[in-house]
Amino acid sequence: MRLGIFTIDASEPVQLAWWAQEFGVSEKVLLEAIGAVGNRANDVGTFLKKGETQTPARAGCATVSTQK
Repeated sequence: MRLGIFTIDASEPVQLAWWAQEFGVSEKVLLEAIGAVGNRANDVGTFLKKGETQTPARAGCATVSTQK
């Protein structure tokens, strides 16, 4: 799938669940990636492949609101 044209809407639980499954990560890790690189699926996928998610010591540095 070509991910560059898709965005991930963090306020939509269905999208979070779908994209988390697509990338093989938890929703928490997905939200962390979105907080780090934005909501473009291609950028999130690249970030996750590099394994750049936060360590527990840095947890909480990135905040993504799921409120509308």
